[in-house]
Amino acid sequence: MSPCKIHHSQYLYHASAYGLAAEIDRPVKQSIHTQASTTLSTGGGRGTDRVDKFCVAPFVSFDAAYCEVGGSFDDCHDMHSTYAQAIIEGLNIFDVVTADRVVSRMVIYSPGAEGDEGESSYDITGSYFDNLRIAGRPVEVKLPATAVQKHDRYSSFEKAFLGPQGHELLPWGDKSPEELEALEKEYHALTGMGKRAKAWKQKKQRNGGAYRASVAGNLDLKGSGLTGLGGIILVPKFGVVRLAELIVHKDYRRLTMFNVQMCSGTHGGASGGGTSGSGGTSGP
Repeated sequence: MSPCKIHHSQYLYHASAYGLAAEIDRPVKQSIHTQASTTLSTGGGRGTDRVDKFCVAPFVSFDAAYCEVGGSFDDCHDMHSTYAQAIIEGLNIFDVVTADRVVSRMVIYSPGAEGDEGESSYDITGSYFDNLRIAGRPVEVKLPATAVQKHDRYSSFEKAFLGPQGHELLPWGDKSPEELEALEKEYHALTGMGKRAKAWKQKKQRNGGAYRASVAGNLDLKGSGLTGLGGIILVPKFGVVRLAELIVHKDYRRLTMFNVQMCSGTHGGASGGGTSGSGGTSGP
């Protein structure tokens, strides 16, 4: 019997992507189901979805949202390669958060040898905002932040996050727990962040768990009338805008390009530009 030329393994692919979803509580209760979403088969392959000209006035609209996921074995590099990407064009959230284009992209590389339990690496190069404006002001987000990108494996990220320079990875930047707790009184969407900041400061995170990081880093908002907390922007009399948040877990990563939480004239939230994936598992 001649050797099989097709690569076989017990590797399980995993990736997902979505364009946008929202829940509005007031003045009118409105559930906006996930627009443009797809999930990768455990066997790999490819998945896509697209939605054009979507509008739920006056809360959310976009010209187009489309996403794609894929997974396959890379013979040249002897590894499993997985990707997920989500793109939104002409984004408008309550005329406060707008962008010509939002791109979320994640690529995952995992060891190809059967039984190799080595760590997977993650890369978000190619994720960006084009002409992002918040409350009419242009906001430049430089992605990916070097502090996050250089820790492409979980063990490296966890060590850095709990280390002396871990504040560079925090979603709230260099704000103290006391400053955050004071801001929570005005911006209710920040509730609980002060406690999280205290836990980080005391290094009480559970090892082997999930960590929330800022890929956007500290934003330059001088003269804009907006307040920045790392990758978080506070908009007076509107709410909180979180940009390029990354959840890092030992088994997966999840990137959300925007998460808007309205807590003043209106109440509700919208998020989008979401990509996630893991390195798969072979198991016993």
